[in-house]
Amino acid sequence: MTVHEWLRAPRTHDPVRRRTYPDDVYFREMAALLDGWETDTADRALLRSTFVMFKPDAVVGRRVEPALAFLAGHDFEPLGALTVRVDARVCRELWRYQINAAPLAVIRAVDMILESGPPCLFVALRDTRVPERTGTTAAERLAELKGSSKNRSVEGRSLREALGCELMCLNFLHAPDDPSDLIREVGVLLPGRREEALSLLAADAAPREAAEPAAVAGELYAAHPAHSLTRPASRGTSRRPADPASLLARVEELAAGEDGLPLWDRIVIAAELVEGLPSEGRPLIGPPPGKRLTHPRAVRPAGPPAAAAGPPAAAPADR
Repeated sequence: MTVHEWLRAPRTHDPVRRRTYPDDVYFREMAALLDGWETDTADRALLRSTFVMFKPDAVVGRRVEPALAFLAGHDFEPLGALTVRVDARVCRELWRYQINAAPLAVIRAVDMILESGPPCLFVALRDTRVPERTGTTAAERLAELKGSSKNRSVEGRSLREALGCELMCLNFLHAPDDPSDLIREVGVLLPGRREEALSLLAADAAPREAAEPAAVAGELYAAHPAHSLTRPASRGTSRRPADPASLLARVEELAAGEDGLPLWDRIVIAAELVEGLPSEGRPLIGPPPGKRLTHPRAVRPAGPPAAAAGPPAAAPADR
């Protein structure tokens, strides 16, 4: 198929993605790879499956297992896990079409999180409700269920709310908004393991050789001490600098460790300082259009809770 054919419905309903992704090198490379696949196999990977990527704050905050339990309760079955390093460069590539609108201080706070030590955990998921029953793709259903790190007012309805997401930057996870995003983002995140990731997504059930997500999470927990993700009591509440340059300089100080505080204490302070900042422009690509699904109230999973003028900026990692 041509690149444009990989952008037909139901892979995306967004005209902006259809105009933009044919010029995106990651999408083009992935489309060329998928051209060698049988249609049924590609549909299993792209329409019936999706992925969630747990960020370092989910590791130190011990949110991975509660999140997997929540997802299982909504009929998302794990197919396997891969660890992936997301540094500042990968962050800018993954969220290229949203990061353009984020304040620089927010971007630097996200850099601190992503480069804090623990790798991210990519978990392939099969939607056992299947598109024929839900009327939507796995990626779209999970994107709605995931919830926004900015809108946390409806307790327990979204995965992020159930995990205790209290700060925009400490939002624990990422998932693609639709299958076209899934295609592009696998290309960005796993340049040397694209076929491996797609094979996981296309599997009918978890392959015997695939790493079990909870087991990988346990290994990451053992290697990285837990943190409550709350501000150290002795620090009180810092006043946010009034101008963008001073705020960016303050976040840079925290990143450099000039306060002498442990890294995750500094990350929490940085996340609090940038909370609620207004966007500095419009994102190049926003959420796909269309009616959002509604979901029944979910049971809050067991696990520890996490401790502006104008529209709040989306953290580059909000999706």
